[in-house]
Amino acid sequence: MSRLYVSTACLSPTEDLLVRLAAYEARGLHAVELGAGVSIDSQETLRPKNLPALKAGARRFLIHNYFPPPRESFILNLSSPDEAIRRRSMDFVLAALDLAACLDAPYYSVHAGFVVDPVEMGPTSFRFPPLPSPDEPRRAMERFVATIGPALAHAEEVGVGLLVENNVCPADLRGKLLLQTPEEFHELLDACPSESLGVLLDTGHLKVAARTFGFECADFVDALGPYVKVVHIHDNDGLVDTHGPIGPGSWAARILGTPPLADVPVVVEARFDGMDSLLAHVGWLERDVLAGGRPSDGD
Repeated sequence: MSRLYVSTACLSPTEDLLVRLAAYEARGLHAVELGAGVSIDSQETLRPKNLPALKAGARRFLIHNYFPPPRESFILNLSSPDEAIRRRSMDFVLAALDLAACLDAPYYSVHAGFVVDPVEMGPTSFRFPPLPSPDEPRRAMERFVATIGPALAHAEEVGVGLLVENNVCPADLRGKLLLQTPEEFHELLDACPSESLGVLLDTGHLKVAARTFGFECADFVDALGPYVKVVHIHDNDGLVDTHGPIGPGSWAARILGTPPLADVPVVVEARFDGMDSLLAHVGWLERDVLAGGRPSDGD
């Protein structure tokens, strides 16, 4: 069985979940990460009575962050200084873990926290207000640890792994995000000793953060490899998180077939201009990267 999944966010524009899943299934894409890029047009879609039909056949799922999209949108932030936002974020995570259990998804992954709540979405990332004090990152980490504790307890109850994704941090956001470096992740893992807690390694996020903080991507993998349970793959220029597909010469392509990442699930989270481009990329990954072969020079 392939360890490759495809995110619902790979194609645009946004469309109904059932339409996206049907389109994927028609082209042989049965392993799907449920995340961005889809809407829930009918409230019946995720009712418990309809979930057996959703996971019928060869479908396999992972669930990522802001899924299912709520009727009333908000910015999920488990380290928010606003107690109401933290509570709402926690409730969302608990419900997502329950859904993952019902869909037999082994993992639910959540974005790492923000030090302060963003004020708006810019062209490629959130925009944040000034920090109220230099000590706010430490306080935010304390809030994140306190908030994620009950979520981990619930994850253990329902038998779903809870993964935290490394944040993308361009230079202008330094100090306003959590969990971008190996040291930060070890602080979290030490504070929350649970077998249900793991890391979602996002290669695009890591490339930008590594440039901002001056460390090597390979050092991040070496430090946290045993805790990485899923990998998101996409690429960029190291400055901005553009969600381009990885290529044969990329660092991400080289590490996917080698320990400690040789056996973990891999999610295509790059964006494509159509189904044919997505399928060509998936075919190349299966044939030349994940099968253990040396990445070729083309698709």
